[in-house]
Amino acid sequence: MKIHQIKLKNFHCFEDREFSFGSRFNLIIGDNATGKTTLLDALSVGLGSLFLGFPEPASPRNITSDEVRLATYHHGDSWTVEPQYPTQVDCSGEVDGRQGTWHRALTSKDGRTTRQDADWIRAEASRLSEAVKQGQPAILPVISYYGTGRLWVQLRQTKTKASKVDTLKPDTRFVGYLDCLNPASDVKRLLEWFKTQEISALQQGTLNSTLEAARQAILSCIPGGSHVGFDVSRDELMIRFAERSLPFSFLSDGYRNMVAMVADIAVRCATLNPYLKAKSSQETPGVVLIDEIDLHLHPRWQRRVVDDLLRTFPKIQFFGTTHSPFVIQSLPPIEGVQLLNLDDEHAEEFANKSVEDISEEIQGIELPQRSKRFKDMMKAAEEYFAILGKAEQATPAERDAMKARLDALSMPYSDDPAYQAFLKMQRTSAGLDGEVQ
Repeated sequence: MKIHQIKLKNFHCFEDREFSFGSRFNLIIGDNATGKTTLLDALSVGLGSLFLGFPEPASPRNITSDEVRLATYHHGDSWTVEPQYPTQVDCSGEVDGRQGTWHRALTSKDGRTTRQDADWIRAEASRLSEAVKQGQPAILPVISYYGTGRLWVQLRQTKTKASKVDTLKPDTRFVGYLDCLNPASDVKRLLEWFKTQEISALQQGTLNSTLEAARQAILSCIPGGSHVGFDVSRDELMIRFAERSLPFSFLSDGYRNMVAMVADIAVRCATLNPYLKAKSSQETPGVVLIDEIDLHLHPRWQRRVVDDLLRTFPKIQFFGTTHSPFVIQSLPPIEGVQLLNLDDEHAEEFANKSVEDISEEIQGIELPQRSKRFKDMMKAAEEYFAILGKAEQATPAERDAMKARLDALSMPYSDDPAYQAFLKMQRTSAGLDGEVQ
């Protein structure tokens, strides 16, 4: 499955906006509140439309009332906020190699997200569902959404049939879609999957290709890792590095974030297409949404995360958001990779640019080579010298006001003796030294 285009109408902050996407990796950037996460949410609505034709636990993602765009109006001394309907998500893309379009809309506060304009994707989903029902080796696309709270916001464990998965017991392939569009995480279920797969491999005395596929996917995205396995005696998922082995719970936030996310994608690939065995991560297509892809990652890791994901899951279309110039700089200039700047609709060239160039030209940060404090000091100095230039013609009252302002300008930088000494020397030359009367 792939999304080629999406058109949003009255969806959260977008009144009427259309986006076209690359087939491999789409990196979404922009200032805060420009709609990066909103675009991922809209994509999850479009992707979730596939589940209209799939059985449980696959569950469609509908448009919610808090995603309706609000318009603010001024009437006299009062302001009103009015929801704008219809809220609509229109998509074009492909499912199992077939091209089509589909639409979802919410037309009123008490209404439901429409289905009648999603006939094409429902039909494609029903065709795939029937093939799976007949035991045919149909390719099911992986679909998953990882939100910014993925490391801390965990799904509640329930005992419902739809959410209790026994990985040693045969179950439907569609279990690979369980909670897949929920931006929260389910690390407990993931660790349980590794535990039961390790036990199964030990009991059967044979190599578990599904487990091996998940191991290799994790190691390809974890710098320095040499082995991943569940230690039954310690009841912990262990990651082996060059000099030591660490349990998952001991890892840094960055490592836990990447291990959990990559493992979840790999496990879903293996669950949806078990007949692919060790090639499930390499051969499974689909769409994965990642909010703040650089979350908790050191800049060195930020520079390789995109390449790692593209190499590990070559048939998946990724959508990621970031504020990191290192991630932007790391985008490979290859077909299917695209930078979407919500601050500027025109495509930006990102290949072969320095971090400073990206910060200044793409992210709009003025003089990124210098700190904000340095720029503030220069601005204060400019005003300081402008005041000194007017001192000679000033009245006594004006001179007192000038002295007070000079004190205020220099005070924030009292920890810089050279800066202070230079300002004082210039102030003395202008005859404005001394206390304010």
